[in-house]
Amino acid sequence: MKKNLLRSALLVSLCAAGVSGFSSCGGNVVKGLDDGVLTIGLECDYAPFNWTTSVESEHTLPISNSAGNFADGYDINFAKKLGEQLNVEVKIVKLEWSALIVNLNSNVIDCIIAGMTDTEERRESIDFTNEYYRSELVFITQKSISDSYQNQVLSNEQINTVFGGKNLISQVSTVTDEVLDIFATNYNSVHLTPVETFARAANDVVTGAAFAMSAELPVAQAICSQNDGLGIVHVNQEVLGSYLSELGVSVGIRKGDNELKDAINNVLASYDTAARVNDMTSANERVSA
Repeated sequence: MKKNLLRSALLVSLCAAGVSGFSSCGGNVVKGLDDGVLTIGLECDYAPFNWTTSVESEHTLPISNSAGNFADGYDINFAKKLGEQLNVEVKIVKLEWSALIVNLNSNVIDCIIAGMTDTEERRESIDFTNEYYRSELVFITQKSISDSYQNQVLSNEQINTVFGGKNLISQVSTVTDEVLDIFATNYNSVHLTPVETFARAANDVVTGAAFAMSAELPVAQAICSQNDGLGIVHVNQEVLGSYLSELGVSVGIRKGDNELKDAINNVLASYDTAARVNDMTSANERVSA
């Protein structure tokens, strides 16, 4: 009781003094965030959802475990919204993709905001909020290939012509990697061993080690904006079957943390589609700058 009273008095003092570091004051802190801090885990290497920069701006938040570096991107914009509307300070922790769920369940972080898809397999170990972005699966190829299919959405027959028997790659433990099994089955494509990052997959396309890589459209746009030798090929999304419903991304939270889940979903309810599109466009523009 004394601890809570003391903390309340401290928050009032900080609000009155205008001390930085607190997103806002005056609301109720979500149960489980008694320190008034929402600790978020992400890669900080998945532009335009999130990336690392040494330049602080209105769009960034400091990376707590990487001195002098800041996180930017669509995910960071949403993290800021959560901080403001939940009346908590936001803390960013940079982690490897494969370590995110482990650190969530070890209470190192409170949630994952990292362009993560709500899948049945992941739901065995964590829970998810509603979607905060929905995307499209595309392929990145060398520009000499993509230029032949500008302004087209490849039909099933065209997909077979372009990708049949070709080497395809993506990042490990992602839905965009899992869907390559569909292309291996239906078009005799070769599903290469996934790599640790999308940047590595893109490099394999540049060098010719892979014919194409799969990615969500915003990620593909960010990669191609940084490499003039690569381009995007759109495919009919119906070929994805059940995976088509899994291309949205959600916030990962610990199982049973229903109060935080409900609180985040309440913020999402006021985050309309137009605003989400605008925020993603802004993030991609910053990547390209």
